[in-house]
Amino acid sequence: MTNKYTVAVVGAGSISQAHMNGYNINDKNISVEAVVDPVENARKIFMDQYDVKKSYSSMKELFQDFTPDIVSICTWHALHHEQTVEAAKAGVKAIICEKPMAIGSGPAQSMLDACQENNVKLVISHQRRFTPGWEKAKEIVENGLIGNPLFVELKALEGLLNWATHNIDGSRYIIGDPDTEWVFGSVERTTNKFERDTRIEDSCMGLIQYKNGIQSFVQSDLAQYDYESQWKTNHPIFIRGEIGALDITEYEVKFLGGNNRGWETIPADIPKEKIDPIGGDTNGKLVKELVDWLNGGDDHRCSGDKAKQTLDIMMSIYQSARINEKVFFPVSEDSYPLDLMFDEGKIPLNKPERYDIRGFLDRSDIDEDDYNRLKKQGIPHHQIMQKVKRV
Repeated sequence: MTNKYTVAVVGAGSISQAHMNGYNINDKNISVEAVVDPVENARKIFMDQYDVKKSYSSMKELFQDFTPDIVSICTWHALHHEQTVEAAKAGVKAIICEKPMAIGSGPAQSMLDACQENNVKLVISHQRRFTPGWEKAKEIVENGLIGNPLFVELKALEGLLNWATHNIDGSRYIIGDPDTEWVFGSVERTTNKFERDTRIEDSCMGLIQYKNGIQSFVQSDLAQYDYESQWKTNHPIFIRGEIGALDITEYEVKFLGGNNRGWETIPADIPKEKIDPIGGDTNGKLVKELVDWLNGGDDHRCSGDKAKQTLDIMMSIYQSARINEKVFFPVSEDSYPLDLMFDEGKIPLNKPERYDIRGFLDRSDIDEDDYNRLKKQGIPHHQIMQKVKRV
């Protein structure tokens, strides 16, 4: 018989709703008891929507009252490190932290250390590892239908930390989470671009050499394709093997190899329109696997140590551009290389005015009455924030 685990959700923005999808699907094993957010109205809406009884303005207040079994960290990137460490030291059993894991390899390692020292299981929300397309691709690779993988090509938009983290991590999952030997990268940043208050690049590319011989090439904000339809019509992961190839989305796999005379589309076991790469069953499976892990099962496919490899690859793309050399693993730079490059004057700006591609999600200066009015109309959080910020 499994235990029923208590949960506190930290951060009541849109991504918390994806986490709640996962918890609600597993309500026989999970009880969400509390929400933490500095914005009172955000807490109230969350409590009303999900029938949550307790709310707190800070994690300190939460842990002064009680210690949940699981904490979901649904906040902006720069807070992940300190909040994970705080939760681990408070004595929780498990943490689900949003991606990217941290801003810098040093903070990410301290997250792992704090969890190991306090016997806490850490999961990073690379939930797309549970999407049917990626699971099917992994099955094809494991069954040897394309032979040994040789080369992986990845495409992403809206920043390495924001989007490419999923594609890098997903490709690693499909090819068996190999260890990294080195990374070589290039970065363009001529505008003062941020994402959720974290400095990011205009575009970048990186070559990843894995110890098993596989190479992977990632390009972010360089591909030309339709933004609106990309999730369902474009294939951001391409894998070439000795005797075949795969063109992969979260929804389906296109397979070339064996006795095929051309590309064969292998659909998921469920209709494409019912697949949600962010929430729904995807997060439901992530939570279920955590419950199984807590109950003595196998390590989680999104465990912190796997996510640390993905983060180190991204940091090494930046670091390689900073030092104009390959970056060999294990990494030695703990800080955020893009900030270091900026401070060192290595990425001068042509357009110095700061802008944040997710700045409209900052709730610190909005009219909460306007927010409530739009919320009652059934408008999703992202769209409400765009309206009240007039984006």
